[in-house]
Amino acid sequence: MNKQSRRDFLATGAALWATSLIPVSVRAEAGAAILQETDGIAIALGYKKIASDVDTSKYPKRAGAAGATQFCSNCRLYSAKANGMGGCSAIPNKLVAGQGWCNAWIPMA
Repeated sequence: MNKQSRRDFLATGAALWATSLIPVSVRAEAGAAILQETDGIAIALGYKKIASDVDTSKYPKRAGAAGATQFCSNCRLYSAKANGMGGCSAIPNKLVAGQGWCNAWIPMA
């Protein structure tokens, strides 16, 4: 099992915090590339473009009835664009699927 160290956790948290300071419109401009599940940041965040494909044993946050309602489209970090895609403040310069999910998911306020 791949355990994440406290240092890795803090580094990921710092990176997410830093990207949240950049306006979404700057991060995912028109013509931005679509995030692939094989991209490094997608792997680090456990991103899947179809939320039901998430391994809930690895990401228990997505498990159960509450987890089943979590999608990029209802995450505080998501900004809808077109064709079911949008920008994400955790993933700069890439478009993510509205029906996707990653471990950075934060409920809407």
